Amino acid sequence: MIKIAAMLLLTICLWNFASGAVVFAATPASESAPALAAKKDPVLLDDLPPLPNNTKLLESEARFGYRGKIGAFVITPCMVGVYFDKKIFYQGELDTVAGNTGIPLDKQSMKIMYKKADDKSFCGAYVILMADMSPYKTMTFFIKGEKGNECFEMGLNDVISNKREDAVFIGAVNRYLPDGVTTDWQLVKIPLSDFYGPDISRAYSFILHFNDVSEGTFWIDEIRFYKEDLASAERVQVIKKNGYFLLDNFDDCDLNLLGRKINCYKKLPSVCTFARTNEERVGPRGRSLRLDFKKESTGWCGYYSLLNQIEGKYYDLSPYKSASFMVKGKNGGEKFQIGMADKNWVIIGDSLKAGGVDKYLRGGVTKEWQEVIIPLEDFGLLDFSQMGSFVIDFNEKSEGTIYIDNLKFYLKDNKVN
Repeated sequence: MIKIAAMLLLTICLWNFASGAVVFAATPASESAPALAAKKDPVLLDDLPPLPNNTKLLESEARFGYRGKIGAFVITPCMVGVYFDKKIFYQGELDTVAGNTGIPLDKQSMKIMYKKADDKSFCGAYVILMADMSPYKTMTFFIKGEKGNECFEMGLNDVISNKREDAVFIGAVNRYLPDGVTTDWQLVKIPLSDFYGPDISRAYSFILHFNDVSEGTFWIDEIRFYKEDLASAERVQVIKKNGYFLLDNFDDCDLNLLGRKINCYKKLPSVCTFARTNEERVGPRGRSLRLDFKKESTGWCGYYSLLNQIEGKYYDLSPYKSASFMVKGKNGGEKFQIGMADKNWVIIGDSLKAGGVDKYLRGGVTKEWQEVIIPLEDFGLLDFSQMGSFVIDFNEKSEGTIYIDNLKFYLKDNKVN
């Protein structure tokens, strides 16, 4: 979620700013919406069908917004620069995406420079779509970084959320590039179904939000749309290859790797807060989840990670046999129980608990990283084809800090775990 419209006026601290068409193979203005929708894969942004005739736009949206316009939103001390670069652009082949495209490559890209200075301010960039994307299933673009590891959240505004200044985000770009942005061109494939919530038949803008304190430069090129789902099958293959489904590594944003919400819950006087931190982590890079808790004699507190879309589709965990995560305590001896909720328990607002962490760690939580593995059958009578959340619940009177990393689910045919 992020405020957009008012920010567009705050360009005083931009390094550079330009607007224009983000794609350059223009569609003849005489083509009708049905003709555009009937075009074969892929199509450029200019080739997408227009907004439906009954779409209501604010005067400012209609006057200043046009398809392909690029720009930035920023509040000091952050800085963002967005412009078209004719020196660095994608020059490879597109045949490996989905067959011979028949569309010539242009010779410029969208260059974005950013500096997110602190946690209190915000900044980002946008591409105005003003299009009906409903005939399409996949959005792709190429990206490369100046140094590598540049990162941002991606979101979408429809014509309603744009008026609320409230984009819906699907997670960081690293959700789609497991090894992150590098100095080489890489293809990002986004299933449009990931944009759960916005009306993609009335898409207004594609948002890039710099959510973590950082700075960098990267380029985006060749934004294209396909009627074929190019990404979902690849996700299944990655899970089969790894032997597990990684729900969250806590590296890049406050959404898990399904693009679902994570948060703490509490009833006073008990409290729990979370933060992604690099003070402790598994491996040489990235972050872990830090949970600070104080469980009193009354009230409750804990943490959850959603598997379902809010008021939408639930996640099928029936192919999996166990849940797993890495844990360490700040002092050692911290206690909590692990829970999960299916559709029915989500409606109730609770979860079934497999038991305390001591049940799965001989000697309990220590100051060293340990893997917790919970057989899914330990969670009791749940409908694992319609799962809603994973829960860490602090149920004993105590206070402390724990770190969690690499929350995952092992496949039933995984012979190792």
